[in-house]
Amino acid sequence: MKNAHPSFVLLVFLLLGLLPFLFQDPRVLVVVLAANIVLIAKLGWKRSMVKTYVLVGGIGACFATITWLPFTNVGEPYWSSQIPVINYPVQITDIGVLWALGMGMRLANVALLSMYYLFTTSPREIAMGLRGIGVPFSVSFLLSLIFRFIPLVKNDLATIREAQMVRGMTTNEGSMTERIRKYGFLLVPLIFSSLKRVPVISNALDAKGFRMRNHQHRFYRSQRLRTAEIVTLLAGFALVVTLFYFARIHPEHFGVLIPGRI
Repeated sequence: MKNAHPSFVLLVFLLLGLLPFLFQDPRVLVVVLAANIVLIAKLGWKRSMVKTYVLVGGIGACFATITWLPFTNVGEPYWSSQIPVINYPVQITDIGVLWALGMGMRLANVALLSMYYLFTTSPREIAMGLRGIGVPFSVSFLLSLIFRFIPLVKNDLATIREAQMVRGMTTNEGSMTERIRKYGFLLVPLIFSSLKRVPVISNALDAKGFRMRNHQHRFYRSQRLRTAEIVTLLAGFALVVTLFYFARIHPEHFGVLIPGRI
């Protein structure tokens, strides 16, 4: 989506991110995920991004599936029991298996779209995209600052890790408990170094006259949405509304396992 308006890119990813929440059936959601993968592969993503998605999206999807699996009481039960002490019923049903897989597929879809957007969009484009859809400049600029300073935090983490390695500490040796304890020696300095940066950022914003309520804040020569982008957004919105009508208003058609639940 090179040379596209930042608001157009943001709205396209928002519309694509709404699709997984219209359906519950994993047999439909896997088609949505496959379509999103084909789209993003066509747009182009780096191998490092693929590895990160497989790690984050894969683990998140598996965790969502496992945690949702025993808490659906609709359908034919395969197994049922109770949680001790609180006597809360848990069971695995045929509908529950599909429901849990659907929740995992939802998370995989959302992780794919959000990670690609954040990895390929600059903080300035994020701020311009938010401003273009009506978010006040001050709010959109502050939100973009979160992503602007992620590289600085990564550099701080690398510096702290090298300093600890000089002192003889390695994070890739020992048992799981020891590794977790060692990561505490990285996180504590990282938190304090980030907190020390807060007054520097605050003073820099004050020096530039930044105020939360200042209508003079704006982007210089902000581009406008093109006609083709407006038509594409309207078509995408119409598609989402149509799918919402069939999936929610008439759930007997397709994609819904438990009517009335999101």
